[in-house]
Amino acid sequence: MALRGARTISALTVGAVTTVMAALTPVTAFAAGDPLQQYAQQKLRWERCDTGQPAALECAKVKVPLDYRAPGGRKIDLAISRIKAGSTKERRGVLLMNPGGPGVQGLTMPAEMEPLLSAEVRERFDLIGFDPRGVGQSAPIGCGLTDEEQAFQHPYTAGTFAKDVAWARTVADKCWAKAGDVLPHITTRNTARDMDVVRAALGERKISYFGYSYGTYLGSVYTQMFPQRSDRFVLDSALDPTLAWRGMFRGWSAGAELAFTR
Repeated sequence: MALRGARTISALTVGAVTTVMAALTPVTAFAAGDPLQQYAQQKLRWERCDTGQPAALECAKVKVPLDYRAPGGRKIDLAISRIKAGSTKERRGVLLMNPGGPGVQGLTMPAEMEPLLSAEVRERFDLIGFDPRGVGQSAPIGCGLTDEEQAFQHPYTAGTFAKDVAWARTVADKCWAKAGDVLPHITTRNTARDMDVVRAALGERKISYFGYSYGTYLGSVYTQMFPQRSDRFVLDSALDPTLAWRGMFRGWSAGAELAFTR
């Protein structure tokens, strides 16, 4: 009986300490002195995204560092959107979304997904969309490529292979000349870091997430980098992380070759 009482007291003590610590810990969960703390303190200005979109879809800009190794340096704007949870009382948190790609815009995803989600999800989560860095309204990169240069699938033959490789290199060089100072920072890990800054700017301890195709890879990387800040994650049509990205292109090429042959 004494042991049972001790356990009860211990549990109550731990619970009390946890409650006090939660009250003392910043809601954004950035450590004291973390240079990213400045991004957690930014005030977001929400306004209607577009007259062509539902009035409930709001947009804002979040400042993030271009280079996370130098968070005090150059900053870029990340475009985010939201549809608020239907119930303040039942609200659990935020549900970030990514539609794949890489390179697909996701700003309108909350409005597109809302009709497909259960009433429980809509009641409990703010639906959060965003354009990943370098895409859409998030510091978009423009390399000035033609439609032909942007098409990554071409029929190759042994006779023209050297010429085709040389042409492909000129496309890469063209993009590097236009945006070489930014391209090294357009990475999945930096996009995951952006997601964590969004979490902090929204005042959330954790995020939930839904992603498909490339979005599954992005979600996996976030949970790898920030496991303590990950709540409920749904990864639909997952990519094999060991194949990203050259292996994926090789797989697509095998299917495309059959089509070119036909």
